[in-house]
Amino acid sequence: SIEQLITDIENGDVKSLVVYGANPLYGLPDSSRLRAAFKKLKFSVYCGNANETGVLCDFIAPAHHSLENWGDAEFQKGVVSIQQPTIRPIHNTRGFEESLIKWMGSDQSWYDFLRARWRRVGDWDQALQAGFVVTGSNRDATHAGRSFRRSAITGIKKPENSDEFELVLYEKVGLGDGEMANVPWLQEFPDPVTKIVWDNYASVSPATAKSKGLAEGQMVELNVGGKKALLPVHIQPGHHDSVISVAVGYGRTAAGKVANGVGYNAYQLADWQNGQAVTAGLPVTMKVTNKKYQLANVQGHHTMFGRDLVGVTTNDQYIKDNSSGALKPHFVGSIWESHKYPNHKWGMAIDVNACTGCGACMIACQSENNIPVVGKKHVLDGREMHWLRIDRYYSEDENNPETVHQVMICQHCDNAPCETVCPVVATVHTDDGLNAMVYNRCVGTRYCANNCPYKVRRFNWFNYIKTVQGPQKMAWNPDVTVRSRGVMEKCTFCVQRIKEGTNTAKDKGEKFNSDNVQVACQQACGSDAIVFGDFNQPDSKLMKTLTEEKARSYEVLADLNNSTAVKYLTKVRNREKRASDEKKGHH
Repeated sequence: SIEQLITDIENGDVKSLVVYGANPLYGLPDSSRLRAAFKKLKFSVYCGNANETGVLCDFIAPAHHSLENWGDAEFQKGVVSIQQPTIRPIHNTRGFEESLIKWMGSDQSWYDFLRARWRRVGDWDQALQAGFVVTGSNRDATHAGRSFRRSAITGIKKPENSDEFELVLYEKVGLGDGEMANVPWLQEFPDPVTKIVWDNYASVSPATAKSKGLAEGQMVELNVGGKKALLPVHIQPGHHDSVISVAVGYGRTAAGKVANGVGYNAYQLADWQNGQAVTAGLPVTMKVTNKKYQLANVQGHHTMFGRDLVGVTTNDQYIKDNSSGALKPHFVGSIWESHKYPNHKWGMAIDVNACTGCGACMIACQSENNIPVVGKKHVLDGREMHWLRIDRYYSEDENNPETVHQVMICQHCDNAPCETVCPVVATVHTDDGLNAMVYNRCVGTRYCANNCPYKVRRFNWFNYIKTVQGPQKMAWNPDVTVRSRGVMEKCTFCVQRIKEGTNTAKDKGEKFNSDNVQVACQQACGSDAIVFGDFNQPDSKLMKTLTEEKARSYEVLADLNNSTAVKYLTKVRNREKRASDEKKGHH
């Protein structure tokens, strides 16, 4: 359809163009023809936030954000959802549909138009209450699965010579296709596989890097059918030797001050065949240069170096012994008296077997707790601020490694190493089992971070909130303190949500149920790998989980006798034990 549009503009069949919800001048493999076609238009208008396509139009008509607008959407044939605005418009904008109605010369509002349309189908109030409408045309339709289309892979060929590779363009889990590239949370979100932030790069296998004499961050020139790109190399264990992969979504020029100039626009390396973009199986050659580029990787180590940090077992071992893989500490005494928890004892269970490492919990935590973004420079200095991270470890052969993900947050230890070294008692233990931070006391000695074996405490080096202006402050959670510089920060088990849950039950005169409190990371987890609750409530989901999975439960670094409130459940691999396991050990 884009190809047809360009032809129609060139032929003079299209003289006026309205663009909404699209950015073809950024995403097309070769936008030169479309760029030239735009100059032939007599009138063009872009609706929405300015982007690479919008800046070429005669007019930009700012449109509502989806959260500010009424609307409807057919997610499945015959099932239509009614979209209601959740906030008033922040700026002087109007909905795209409202603009269309005005341009048609009508005085009717978009809301009235939408309501009249769905009143003809059914009851408007009932549709709002239910959130969706099932239309009569497809009430009883069945939806069969689609058949595999073999023609999609017929164009993929093996490299003809040793100097040629296949190029694969892909979307990162966080940044996607680049539409939301101006959101700094997504730029500083560590890629679940590479753990690199603020850049895209050319990923190659360890074997390829060895044969070509490549080092991490070395710049290479990729040539795809005469189109060239200069990118830093990332050496990725498990990567195919004949493939070079590059993420799209970067290289924006009109997205905003956060995204502009970050990375390279890899869409330009795609090919255009039979009216479709081809993003995989493209022949590409690589020329090594002497230039170096520093990639910001938040995880400097990728194996456990023989340490027992993550409990892992195989299916056959688990069948024989369901406690296999669970890390067993030796008994360590304590010089401290145990804490008493008369009311609540908050804790968490994280199932390593269910965790996919997607990182949704990281962004949820950042949003919930007003965690600042620091930028690439300070990430390179080791000053990232994420309260929650996901450690990713490789094991066995680097060319075909096993991978395991482990969510790591403040463990809220009973015998907390941080609490014993703070000279101003800024980090304290509460009577419900939380390791709390008193920001007003903290003087920034950072002794606690040095003494924390889990490295989950972050020091706020700079006054990041000082530069936040206007509506950006609306992104802050009003239930959480916004911290200035010079204080230590860390996971609080979303104490604001705990307080809200306990206070609500108290106000209603009801018995408090800890299952009614969901922390941000738990709520965002798509695989239900995180369970939060009260150790003092035997019928809580947390206690049921730990009781049912007692054999799989373990603490990280249990030999330190920290007595953590976060328990982990062993990873069970769905395979038989390999011979290499016997020789090398899992780590």
